[in-house]
Amino acid sequence: MMKKSIVRPETSQLAENALKEHKKKVGEVILVAITPRTTIELPANLSQAEIAERVKLYKKLHSSKI
Repeated sequence: MMKKSIVRPETSQLAENALKEHKKKVGEVILVAITPRTTIELPANLSQAEIAERVKLYKKLHSSKI
C-alpha cells in the first residue's frame, strides 16, 4: 500500500506569504530612517506626530541595537 505524501509549505514561504498579505492590507508605506543602517516601514497616511511617536517607541524597544 502506497502512502500519500503530504506537501507542506516551508516556514519561510508561509512567513513571506503572510507578509505580502499584510502589506496589501496596509497599503502605501514610507521608509523612516532610525539609524544609517536601520529603517522601518510605516503607513504613508500617518501624521508627523504619529511617525515621531512610532520612532520613539522603536528606539525604546530596541535600545540595545541603536
